[in-house]
Amino acid sequence: MLRSAALVVALSLGGAGAPAAPAAEPAAPARTVAEAMQRFADAKPRIETELGAEEAAAFGRRLFDDLERQAEPAPEGYAAADWSETVANVLKLDMEAVDQLAAGTPAPLRLAPGLHELLVPSRVDRTWQLVALYVPPAVHATRVPLAIVLHGNPQTESELLAQSSLRRLADRTGTIVAVPYGRGLYDYAEPAATDVYDLLALLQSQLPIDRGRTYLAGYSMGGFSVFKIGPRGGSRWSGVLCISGAILNSGVRAVTIAWRTTPLYVVTGAHDESIPTKYGEQTAGFLAGLGLPVSFYEEPRGSHTLRTLWPSLERAWDDMHAALTRPETVPIARSGFALPAGAPTAAVLHP
Repeated sequence: MLRSAALVVALSLGGAGAPAAPAAEPAAPARTVAEAMQRFADAKPRIETELGAEEAAAFGRRLFDDLERQAEPAPEGYAAADWSETVANVLKLDMEAVDQLAAGTPAPLRLAPGLHELLVPSRVDRTWQLVALYVPPAVHATRVPLAIVLHGNPQTESELLAQSSLRRLADRTGTIVAVPYGRGLYDYAEPAATDVYDLLALLQSQLPIDRGRTYLAGYSMGGFSVFKIGPRGGSRWSGVLCISGAILNSGVRAVTIAWRTTPLYVVTGAHDESIPTKYGEQTAGFLAGLGLPVSFYEEPRGSHTLRTLWPSLERAWDDMHAALTRPETVPIARSGFALPAGAPTAAVLHP
């Protein structure tokens, strides 16, 4: 990766040219990313074998995003401290991935509190798949709830879990949260869907997971994807949470067969600028009309950004863990409406 190596030199020396005043030493996080780029470049041939060529290239681009993010101001509506924490968490997770890739050795899966990045082997092609994991600080039980959460697009597993929203929810209920990258494939298309179920099996076999409290959730693209890949798991999911997403026409039959008694929770913002609010309303109303147990939560001031959906998201999460549905919250399905045939292509904001 010549571009990476060149950027490392530029960061270290301040660029080429005649000798002048010494260039300022790059800030510690930027220097950390630059060093990671060099280690990634040095091990690139092996990493391409471990991750696959396309995913290795995508991870290399991720490091450039990490570098640029160090100098970005907080997005509108983001408190400076929250943004700094999010940026630091993304960096932590991505650097953990680099450490494992450069060493050629995945870290062991342990029940250690905090944020972790995992490399999980795929039985499809034996490549390593990126997974972000959060273990709440108070997890000491022998049967721990688990939520596998599918991220949005364009977004990575580290960008989603680095934000405080999911971790706050996890802390409320002592739930382990795992976010698979899904190879960067849109809508968790195969073989990413199979990777999700391999991840579920691995976590249930190596951690004290309560199989009676194992949930599937998704945000934005992931909110659409829960209805696409979730039904194949049937009753393995104790509840399903769709955040800022919807069911498509093509997914209705599988959902109605697999989840006749599985509680479904749909959360949307009243001012969602990417996924029309009516998609969530129609999803809840349509599924309830088919006799499925559904609850609907519309955050009055919420947009598409995850952090704006509180406290509706909190209520949905708590209801899911309590196996409680609220049919009175579901909009009455309007005659003549149709479920979407496809998801809008509007981009999801990075954290």
